[in-house]
Amino acid sequence: MTEKVKIRSLSASRQRRQSSRRSSLTTDDITSNLIVHKNNNKIYSGVDLRTPKQKIEDLEKDILESSNESKSEEYLNQLVLMQVYKSLEYGDNSIENARAYISLSEFYFNRKKSFLLQAKTHALNARQILEQLKIKSSDENLITNLLAYDIYILLLKCSFYAKRDGKLTKNKHILSIDKTHIEHDMKLIEKYLEKLKELLNINDYDQINMKYLVLKFDIITNNTKEYENKIENIIFQLAEYIHKFYFHEQIQRRMDLYLRSGSYFSNFREKISDGLRYFHKAIELAEQQEKTTPSILHKHQLAKIILERTIVKVRTDQFTDVLEKDFQRALELYKQPNNEMNKNTLKVIDELAIFYTKIGKYQDALNVLCETLVDKIRLFGEFSDEVIQTESRIGAIYLREGECLNAAEHLKACLDLQEFVYGPNDPRTCETRNSVEFLKKDPMVSRTFFARTDDGKLQDRPAFRTTNRISHEKQDLQLLQTITRKPPLSSKT
Repeated sequence: MTEKVKIRSLSASRQRRQSSRRSSLTTDDITSNLIVHKNNNKIYSGVDLRTPKQKIEDLEKDILESSNESKSEEYLNQLVLMQVYKSLEYGDNSIENARAYISLSEFYFNRKKSFLLQAKTHALNARQILEQLKIKSSDENLITNLLAYDIYILLLKCSFYAKRDGKLTKNKHILSIDKTHIEHDMKLIEKYLEKLKELLNINDYDQINMKYLVLKFDIITNNTKEYENKIENIIFQLAEYIHKFYFHEQIQRRMDLYLRSGSYFSNFREKISDGLRYFHKAIELAEQQEKTTPSILHKHQLAKIILERTIVKVRTDQFTDVLEKDFQRALELYKQPNNEMNKNTLKVIDELAIFYTKIGKYQDALNVLCETLVDKIRLFGEFSDEVIQTESRIGAIYLREGECLNAAEHLKACLDLQEFVYGPNDPRTCETRNSVEFLKKDPMVSRTFFARTDDGKLQDRPAFRTTNRISHEKQDLQLLQTITRKPPLSSKT
């Protein structure tokens, strides 16, 4: 007789593991709630019976209902699923799949800078579909032209941001992004815009054209080596668009536009007057804003524009009687509301010192720099660039004025900080070291400063010697008095 096989009942932990395995097969809430009844037992099914089109529709609803989309990880998962379902439903080389790649690219672009590579990769996938479909700017199809415009705008943004931020970062992913197609992409965008101008109504066209002009303005103003002749027309068009689309932010946006324009024009000697003209417009708008809605923020914005204009005037040697008053006005505005020294006021004082130095008021420059040294140590730290630069400037002015002892003290302090922060072989450190070595050759400085210091570092007073002491006995004292006393004139030998 065959022995009946005993089936061991599952333990509680084993049942939980089986249940979790079954639930992991489900793809979403709809499938996890799908139940099949058989012999009064419930069997959970892991099959999603929806079609890809139904999944796309449900995902679109979820995306519209979700909040804080640009930062949500759930939103990213929805975008990835959307791209997969659209590829299954419409094909790899379809407009819908390209749009899904654009959405992924925009998501990564709006994240941190370190995701630029992912953003450009998805934009390149969308462009590959565009090339497979052989879409050109001469086509009369509105959907395809808008698709091409969005793709090349994203590619242009990624390339420009990588080029701009590549100067300040060591991120290998950003540095690996190709930046050679900026001019090419701009020309293609302008071709598609020409066609879209015929296919769109005026308001829709103005919005996408403004989006491109803002990006083009950023690209032009970032390049200060070569002047762009079209910049004046771009500024005028952007000012018109701001007036049209930003009713509640007109002053702020136009002020920022004129401030950046003034900074751009001031980089070219023959365009200084145009730059000062834009600075003047920005100051008028800032004064209007501060007058209508007074606030500390608006006061600081006005101070920033005034300071930028004065810096340009000092740099281009356009000294006027009101220039010092402009510095004082910016300083007073930045001191509000507590009348305390802060980083902005210290920046104004540094620029004021440069102004005093250029017009020959060296003592005034020394006064303002020495007064701010303690505040800079407090706000920036003893080993900050601001403190090092201030010590160097004070030492240089003292050296210029011939006060070698004071120059040696500040330049030696600057050298110690530079060797610690920059290293002994840095060009700035070597230049300061040469100045200190030059001061050591001065006999007075060498005798009074470096002789009582260990290479410029003050030491404690040495103890009195206890050996070879001078005798002050009575006979010795009389002998010294005899030697030093002059003989009388009437004395006879």
